[in-house]
Amino acid sequence: MKIVAFKTGKPKSFNYRPLFYDKKKEEMEERLKRYTKPEEVESERLKLKIRETWRRRDSSNRQASQRTFYIYIIAAILLLYFIFFR
Repeated sequence: MKIVAFKTGKPKSFNYRPLFYDKKKEEMEERLKRYTKPEEVESERLKLKIRETWRRRDSSNRQASQRTFYIYIIAAILLLYFIFFR
């Protein structure tokens, strides 16, 4: 008979199923669903419209913030040039 002070259990199995997300395909399916189901509830249409508006606004805000970042970088480089090389 074997006496064990610390019993170690079996390792847990790892079951990973990768998920793939295709943004263009999902957007296309939403558009198709919107136009193929006219009996869809008005609240669902409103939700889709709000989501689409937020997505557009988010992308425009991201572009504006990138432009602002580039302007700050250029200003910092010019400032350093005028301080150290003039």
